Amino acid sequence: MLSYSTIGDAQTKSDEDAVRALPRAFCEAWANHDGHQLATIMAEDVDFVTVGGAWFHGRADFEKYHTRLLSGRFRDSANTPLETIVRFLRPDEAIVHWSWTIEGDKNPDGSPRPKRFGIMTMLAKKQNDIWLVAVAQNTNAGPGAPEADDIKLPIRLPKATSKP
Repeated sequence: MLSYSTIGDAQTKSDEDAVRALPRAFCEAWANHDGHQLATIMAEDVDFVTVGGAWFHGRADFEKYHTRLLSGRFRDSANTPLETIVRFLRPDEAIVHWSWTIEGDKNPDGSPRPKRFGIMTMLAKKQNDIWLVAVAQNTNAGPGAPEADDIKLPIRLPKATSKP
């Protein structure tokens, strides 16, 4: 698992470690299929956009949605972080880009979905000495962009190879 960061504005190594831990905490809560646990890393006024384009404002709606999702058609899914890149904007604000893979989830009709990859972007803010996600955008990988083949991307997603 590749990871790097720019610590230019980080106050401490512990700040970088705390921000870098957010994707792992997200995936650990996912593995427990626990929407409440997942919501604990979100700010009270989080803005979160799902891969399906649903935009939730506030921890309560984020938690309600993810509790339903993780006890429903995603109850057998595994979400794994792949690469993490952290960039501090200020000592109390950082951008986290992280790639992920998910498998074991189902479509709304109950049919299995193939293994997928994606990237999530989070804006993390330090509030009362705790790093929380203030804003996040989750994105499924598309079919690829041949126009970017010769460009060095910070995170290049692998192609899904498994079938449902």
